[in-house]
Amino acid sequence: MTDLDRTLLRSGGGPTASARAAVRGIHSLGLPALLVSGRTYSDLGRLAPGFGAWDGLVAEDGAVVEAPVGRPPAVSGRRVASAVRARLVANPRLHPELGEVVASVPLGERDELARTVAALPVELVHNIDRVMVSPRGITKSSGVRSALRRLGLPGSDYAAIGDAENDLEVLRGAVLSGAVANALPSIRSVVDYICRRPFDRGVLEFVNGPLRERVRADPPVPGR
Repeated sequence: MTDLDRTLLRSGGGPTASARAAVRGIHSLGLPALLVSGRTYSDLGRLAPGFGAWDGLVAEDGAVVEAPVGRPPAVSGRRVASAVRARLVANPRLHPELGEVVASVPLGERDELARTVAALPVELVHNIDRVMVSPRGITKSSGVRSALRRLGLPGSDYAAIGDAENDLEVLRGAVLSGAVANALPSIRSVVDYICRRPFDRGVLEFVNGPLRERVRADPPVPGR
């Protein structure tokens, strides 16, 4: 799986030849390609086709999972999300971005957000310049596992690459983890491989380097 923003996609940029080559490279190894992001489901669905063919989309930090692509998505945490949404929109000191389930606010509004959602069963996760609020237990890791089940690969190992705080759990759960060169120090400190190159070129480096070597040494077995 690959993260999107500041990993496969440069800030303010669009799909590149390197990014598309990375996705093709994943498929050439016989692996499913999952695009995993904190972005809203509508945003992710709009952007994903520009990178090539995906086997699954995991949006909103794991809350919305479309796998296989084209199948109606599975959505988790709607009840908690409804309570969060009602509190956020009622607070004029917050400027939230609202998805199907996950909401986020600018980093400077973290303390106000924490007070606003106090006592609700949620988690607050930093993501560079924003703070995301999601129902407890919903993470990118849970979303990847859900996508693999929906692809008929329950219990399968996965490789992952990312850059920021909301990637931490999914990277720790991977059998092979990578960080693009522009990743935060806290992410670089926990992964198996730190790319020499940033963004999309780093993802391509990860796919053509350590991921390809891993697959050669231990070819994927369906269902494992």
